Amino acid sequence: MNVPDKDTVHRTALLGARDGSHPTLEAALDAHAATGIAVVAGTQPGRQAAYQAALCTATATAARAFGSTRVVADGDGVLTAGPYRGRTVADALAAEGATLAADLQDIPAHWPVVLLGAPDAALQQGLSPHRVVLQVAWKGWTASVRPVTGPAAATDSVNENTESVENGEDVLAALCAAALGVHEAFGAVQARPGSDAGYRPISLDLWSPTGEGTTGPSLTHAPASWWLVGLGHLGQANAWVLSWLPYPDPTRVRVVLQDVDTAVEANHSTGMLTPRRPAQVRKTRLVAARLDALGFDTHIIEQRLHHTTRVPPKDTHVALLGVDNLATRRMISAAGWNLAIDAGLGAGPADFNAIQLRRFPAARPSDQVTAWADPPADAPELPRNSAFDDLSRRDACGAVQLAGTAVGAAFVGVIAACLTLAEATRPLLGGTGLDVLSLHLGSADLEAAPASRPSFPIAIQLTTR
Repeated sequence: MNVPDKDTVHRTALLGARDGSHPTLEAALDAHAATGIAVVAGTQPGRQAAYQAALCTATATAARAFGSTRVVADGDGVLTAGPYRGRTVADALAAEGATLAADLQDIPAHWPVVLLGAPDAALQQGLSPHRVVLQVAWKGWTASVRPVTGPAAATDSVNENTESVENGEDVLAALCAAALGVHEAFGAVQARPGSDAGYRPISLDLWSPTGEGTTGPSLTHAPASWWLVGLGHLGQANAWVLSWLPYPDPTRVRVVLQDVDTAVEANHSTGMLTPRRPAQVRKTRLVAARLDALGFDTHIIEQRLHHTTRVPPKDTHVALLGVDNLATRRMISAAGWNLAIDAGLGAGPADFNAIQLRRFPAARPSDQVTAWADPPADAPELPRNSAFDDLSRRDACGAVQLAGTAVGAAFVGVIAACLTLAEATRPLLGGTGLDVLSLHLGSADLEAAPASRPSFPIAIQLTTR
């Protein structure tokens, strides 16, 4: 049997082969296909953009991280924001590969539940104390998830945690909370030794990630121009989050999209805007089509960032970089953006949910970041486990390719994107920037260094109610 091509292998399912929890790659893929999750919409008003953002994000990330996703929601509601604006909830869920369910009665009891808001009386019967139920909440800039043990706990906890006002910061927090909830559900199913994911409360304050600041103000303004370099896992997550910001007139928001790659089947597992079986289309055009439909002023660059790339002195773009090579990262400062934020994710089973952001200009330019020095050009080391032993016997070259392929999960990219866009907007509201932020979602450890140089992007006022 041949080794599957790396362009077709599901990046999240690959975890099971890389970490040695399954004897073969095929067993890992089958185990992933057998997993399932339920997303329960609860009783919050569907007209709120933040609530719509949470519902769509929980569904889209769950559909990529699990084999099956069922959603208990009102399918007739029409979405007023985000990538599916103007379509019904049922249409959006179907597009993501999820199915609508009337209640939890027909959903397998071992599936975890991500709960948005309080369950109604009929749904409470399905929240047995033996099921993993994770309640997602957001308020202001803070996203939180906590486990509940049954109907009574779910009802009691929602009243103090899910209050939401229709403001931009609530949308960012809602996006982050939904992805964080799916992360916790995935951790509960994965059940790695020593992990308490899915059985702990966890929160993330996008205004003050270190937890040492004050409550953030309303998000009244956001950057007027964006430049997205790299449109894979992180770039598409950035575009997804950007699409939910309440710009009153998206035609005034300029978005440059830069990438050279063509979408492949494997990209769906981590790319929020990649369909399950993408046509032979460049990622720039895939993302542009989704943003164009919302009215954004998009511009495409289909060439790599080059050492001679220079932006004009009066350029107002905020650059968001989501690339997987150090050479491009070292060029960030030389390009001359007024503000550039690079995001990087872990690539292996132990750190796939690790996030690091670097902001420029910073205390040192990008070509002097020690961690971005050229690594040795050795071939990737094959994991020492039965799955890769089997792959090596079948096709040594194919095994090496898969060993060098990063594993990942879409929910990690969305959380990183929420942190990135929050970093880009805080300077407009009197907040403190961060030169570096490192977060490991598995351990919830977070470290950060304050910005050493100010940056004030050109802003547009957002719609607030």
